[in-house]
Amino acid sequence: MTTQLQQMREIALERANNRCEWPTCINYDQRLEMAHLVDIGMGGSKTRKYDIENVAMLCKLHHDLYDGRSISLAKKEYRVLLQSYLDYARN
Repeated sequence: MTTQLQQMREIALERANNRCEWPTCINYDQRLEMAHLVDIGMGGSKTRKYDIENVAMLCKLHHDLYDGRSISLAKKEYRVLLQSYLDYARN
């Protein structure tokens, strides 16, 4: 039986063309993880857990960086993330 999260993962993988969605990622052929952009611990609601617009497919390095579990390359990568957000917000 396919769960709602498994279905969402399949849709997100297809949307991402099976590649990390971090703007500058070149980590090809890595297992991708589904990252919640706004998780419950950050004020998100339980219903957003199943919202496809609230997830991104990221490689482990970028998922850890996004969730604050890694500081390697942090300054440069956070700037890339912020710039991508600002570009999106301004359009």
